[in-house]
Amino acid sequence: MIPLFKVHAPPNVGQEIQSIFDSGFITEGEKSDLFEKKFGDLIQNNDVAIVNSCTSALTLAYEMAGVGPGDEVISSPMTCMATNEPIHNAKAKIVWADIDPETGNINPESVLKNITSKTKAIVAVHWSGLPFDIDAVNKIAKDHGIKVIEDAAHALGAKYNGKNIGNHSDFVCFSFQAIKHLTTIDGGAISTTLGQEYIDEIRRLKWFGLDRKFKGQKWSQDIKRSGFKFHMNNINSSIGLLQLSYIDNIILSHINNGRLFDKEINNKYVKKLRLDSNIESSYWIYTVLVDSPGHFSEFLSQNGICSDVVHVRNDKYTVFSDYRSNDLDGCDNFCSKMINIPVGWWLTENDRHHIIDTVNSYRP
Repeated sequence: MIPLFKVHAPPNVGQEIQSIFDSGFITEGEKSDLFEKKFGDLIQNNDVAIVNSCTSALTLAYEMAGVGPGDEVISSPMTCMATNEPIHNAKAKIVWADIDPETGNINPESVLKNITSKTKAIVAVHWSGLPFDIDAVNKIAKDHGIKVIEDAAHALGAKYNGKNIGNHSDFVCFSFQAIKHLTTIDGGAISTTLGQEYIDEIRRLKWFGLDRKFKGQKWSQDIKRSGFKFHMNNINSSIGLLQLSYIDNIILSHINNGRLFDKEINNKYVKKLRLDSNIESSYWIYTVLVDSPGHFSEFLSQNGICSDVVHVRNDKYTVFSDYRSNDLDGCDNFCSKMINIPVGWWLTENDRHHIIDTVNSYRP
C-alpha cells in the first residue's frame, strides 16, 4: 500500500538523541535556542517561539489575544480538534464560520456575518497547506479591532502573496507533530507580526511566566502573568535541527507532487481544490472531492493506495454541542465529498504515476 503519511527519520537521529542524554542537558537549552533561531530563519520571521505542540501554540495565541470567559472566537469546524479545544477550555464561545466548499478554507463573508461585540479573535486554518484568504480576514479583523490567529499546522512552506506563511497575521501557529512536513516527534511554534514585546511575552508565558534566559537565579523573578509549561526540550529540538537539514527537499517534494497531480489528474468525477493565483500550497495532503468518498476510498485501497478524511468537522463532536450552527452549507458540501490521497516526499516516480492513473480511471 502507498501510505497516506510517513514519518521522516534522519539516519543519524538515534546517535543525536543519545548524545543529548549523555550530555546531561535534556530539557530546554542550547539546542532549543538554536532550533528556534533556525526555524525563524526558515519562515523568515525571527519573532518566533518553539513550544511542545501546536495545541500549546494555539493556547498561547488565544491567551495573547485576551480570549477568556464570555468572549467569542470565530473558527472553522473543518480542522483538527486542537484548533478549537483551547477556546472551549478558556471558557470562551466558539462561533462557527462556514468554509469555501472549493478549498476547505474559512469563508470571509461568513466570518464577517458572525462578528459581534463579543468577538475577540478569528482563527483560520490553511486546509491541506492551501492558504486561506488572509487579506480578507485580516481586513475584517482590523476593521473590528480584533486579532487574527492562523492555524498553519498544514502549511509549513506555503506562501501567500509571495511571502512565507508566518508573516501575515497577529499570531501564526505551526505543528511539528509526527506526520507533518517537519517533525520533532511532537512540537510546535508560534510566530507574531506584532514585534519584540509580544514574542518576549510569549516566551515568558510558555515557561510559567518566567524569563528562561534571565541572568541569575531564574526562580527569583517575579511572575506578573500566570503562564504554562509549554517549552520544547533539547531532545525534541535536536531532532528538529536534524530535520531542518532535509526540510527544503521534503517541502519541495510535496509541492512538486502536488503540482503534478494538479496538472495530470483529469477526471470529471474527481474535483481538485481551487488554487487562487496569489497562493502557493505546501500540499501537506492532497484533497479531492468526489460524490461518494467511501466508494472512491475503497477503489483506491483495491489499487494499493491509502486514503482518509484526516480530520472530522468539529461541530459534530459532543464536547462542542453548545456551539452548533445550522448555517454551514459550505462545510456540509465539502465534508460530504472530501477525501485525501498521498502526496508526500516518500512517493516514488512509479507511485506518482500509479496514483494519477488510478484516480483518472475511477468511475462511480
